[in-house]
Amino acid sequence: MRPLSLLIALLLLSGTGERLTACKKGGYQINLRIDGQTTGRPVLALQKGEQISIVDSLPTIKKGSYRFKGRASLEPGQYMFVYNNRRLFHFLVSFGGYTRLDFRATIDGIRTTEVAVKGDPENRAYLDMQRFLQDINQKPQLSEQDIERVERYTDSVAAQYPHTLLAILARNIAAPPLPELMALHDPRVLHTSILPLRLNSFFTHIVPPQPDRIIPQIDHILELCTDPLVKAYCGTFLLRYFLSSEIMGMENVAVHIAQKYLDGELNTDNEELRIYLHNYVTFNESSLIGKTAPELNLPNAHGLPVSLRDMEAHYTILFFYDEDCFACKEQIPLIQQVYEKHLSKGVAVYTVYTQDREEAWLRYINDLPPEWMHVWDPDFSSGFHKLYNVTGTPRIFLLDHNKTIIGRELDAALLDLILSHQP
Repeated sequence: MRPLSLLIALLLLSGTGERLTACKKGGYQINLRIDGQTTGRPVLALQKGEQISIVDSLPTIKKGSYRFKGRASLEPGQYMFVYNNRRLFHFLVSFGGYTRLDFRATIDGIRTTEVAVKGDPENRAYLDMQRFLQDINQKPQLSEQDIERVERYTDSVAAQYPHTLLAILARNIAAPPLPELMALHDPRVLHTSILPLRLNSFFTHIVPPQPDRIIPQIDHILELCTDPLVKAYCGTFLLRYFLSSEIMGMENVAVHIAQKYLDGELNTDNEELRIYLHNYVTFNESSLIGKTAPELNLPNAHGLPVSLRDMEAHYTILFFYDEDCFACKEQIPLIQQVYEKHLSKGVAVYTVYTQDREEAWLRYINDLPPEWMHVWDPDFSSGFHKLYNVTGTPRIFLLDHNKTIIGRELDAALLDLILSHQP
């Protein structure tokens, strides 16, 4: 059974309301009467992904109703009324042109209990669909039969109102969050909550959290984005999503998306963003999961160069540290415990001092296990900062017998976890 939270999420997305009638001339007039509460003033707003944009906050009051009126046509999208800092209900505008709607809402406390609408059949169906979904979600648990019933209902709504926002919403309620259903060719989808909800759900519930499975799906999504604005939105959303991920290996995905900006496939006029992405790629692309660890051939305490790649070990812990780093001091005894626990698996430790204070370094390594390999880069000529994204300490990596990176951005606990699952 597919995750039932998808249905609930889209119920919250859709709200209740009605599409406005579209005619040839431009402009809009929307009349709203609110029963049950008399204080406050509603605001007309447009949903834009995760954001809400105010469209009209100065309605006129006539005979107890609020009238929103303007000469410019409303953009197609999912609209709402915000009343006393909460959403009153949603309605849809599927097409440009003149928009006219009269409706009445009843409020009981903080709940909108009823919406009476005068408008076209599309939004009557929209309102009916919300009531249907609300009734379904009254059940403590949805059965497979309930899900099938919702699928039949929403499929029927989508078929009855083709080329409308209602059809797009209906297709995205009970169906799996597949990119083919997200209307990535249609700029109107930017004025709904569909994309952030469905993209998040797709990469949370459908695609395994593995870079080699995620990256082809990202490329597929961007290929489906035939509208440049939708493509820009999806690129930005996915970049933020994977940059903020705490799952190891998602740096591979973030670098892949960042390179699309730097190569021009994804456009941005934000120079600060381009500089940030350039630096992110520069400091991360060499030390991603699955890549061969960049070579380090650094001098030990006797001035003799020691090659990282020549370390004879089945697993190599690569540890960057600074003698003034409190977190490093905390991690060292824990790493020693992990090292001793997995010593039988052929584990070695290659430590790199990241500063240029030789006397301080020599004093420091006197307290470190002598069987570990201790090196430093007195003139920073190896470029280890960029090669391994050493913008702070500690930085801990785990390499296999081929010196392939199998863990990065680790602490002792994660290091132990990975080694425990290795032969």
